[in-house]
Amino acid sequence: MANESQKPRETTRAVVHSRSAHSKSAQKSRILAPDIARGTALLGIALANVSTAWLPSPPGAPAGQLGGIVHESVFEQIYAVFAAMFIHVRGLPMFSTLLGYGVGMVVYSLWRRQYPETAARGVILRRYGFLAIFGIIHLAFLFWGDIMFFYGVAGMLFALIMTAKDKVLWWIAGILATVYVVFMIGGYVVLPIVSDFSWEGESVDFSFTFATWGEYFGFSLLMVPAQFAAVIVEVFMLGPVMIVGYLAARHRVLSRVDEFRKELWIATGIFIAIAVCVGLPWGLAEIGVLPQESASMFYNLNQGVGALTGPGIVAAIALMVQPVQRKLDRGEITSLPWPLRMLAALGARSMSGYVGQSIIFLLFTQAFTLGIGQNSGILGSAAVAIVVWLVTLLIAYGLDLAGKRGPFETMHRYAAYGKKGLQDPYQPKQLPSSGYTPIPDASPLNQQSTKPRDTHPNR
Repeated sequence: MANESQKPRETTRAVVHSRSAHSKSAQKSRILAPDIARGTALLGIALANVSTAWLPSPPGAPAGQLGGIVHESVFEQIYAVFAAMFIHVRGLPMFSTLLGYGVGMVVYSLWRRQYPETAARGVILRRYGFLAIFGIIHLAFLFWGDIMFFYGVAGMLFALIMTAKDKVLWWIAGILATVYVVFMIGGYVVLPIVSDFSWEGESVDFSFTFATWGEYFGFSLLMVPAQFAAVIVEVFMLGPVMIVGYLAARHRVLSRVDEFRKELWIATGIFIAIAVCVGLPWGLAEIGVLPQESASMFYNLNQGVGALTGPGIVAAIALMVQPVQRKLDRGEITSLPWPLRMLAALGARSMSGYVGQSIIFLLFTQAFTLGIGQNSGILGSAAVAIVVWLVTLLIAYGLDLAGKRGPFETMHRYAAYGKKGLQDPYQPKQLPSSGYTPIPDASPLNQQSTKPRDTHPNR
């Protein structure tokens, strides 16, 4: 019986870690960084997807992986370099890092509500199981490049490791990242250099165009089993940064930015190093400043290490918004400047923003719909993506002013938690015969002075 009563206390230690029992940087208002980072990530995702899926490069155009240079203008070339450095394989790992952070905050919320381990795992499985279902629907009927399905699967996998110690999670992340990077660099960068083998004839071109609704939906249905098969690769590619995000949530890094400033700057440095050392030469090779035959090598190198930029971009945003966060916490300002509020509004409704992008892109860009932006090249497609993102930004801002959640967040919350939502505190229907002991007041969880308020994001 003694062992049973101590279990919640032990698993709490595994789930809720802190640098100090009494932090001096207690959060007094909603954390800005996650919402603003998600809103920004949606712009990056729109810019990346428009050139690889919605408005692919015209056949034979230079810099085809980046959207295609069609007018040979200096502005196209400048944007091509910018996109190689800051757009491609940047928004997705950034969003993946935030997904891990969100899982961590949900787990923390469950332990704060005194959910025992088994019940907490059940909530995580339900929440992210429904996200996976939403992803399949989105994949089949809106966008064949969906990522929500994988995020749902990844969230369910976190239910298996959510009480693991920090050291174990770091080892898992390190092994996954090492295997993926070694495979990508060894197979796609080193092998072509040291041998006559080339992947040029083996690569699959995902720059598909569709003439009818039937073609589009037929291809989307074919991509459903492909997405199941892709989960393994995505675990190795994005799993490490998700775990980093989860660990960051465990220590509530984004609500304690001043305490973790050194670590955040290190992460930012990794992002900058990859952007400069990999993205920059890739962009320069695509526009002919460097030998164009090296473009494929830098592209594959970016595919291999680009996911590691995710935590760094989130860290950079957290550092940038921290001055505003301090003013909010001290009561020096009572509301956000409108650009930040709009970004935060979209970030708080990121699922609706992501699905909204798909709806708008599908209705406006395809040859069988309005065909806006077809064959417009890298700048034209980027302009379309920015307009689409701005539309979702304005809609999210309107919902924020009205005090409404996003429609897909509302559906997801209802599906995962039911009409009554989560219990606070948790009340088991029947106490186990061995005696259930809720988390005591003296537990490490209740000693944290950084306990999140009810308005905490990802709650």
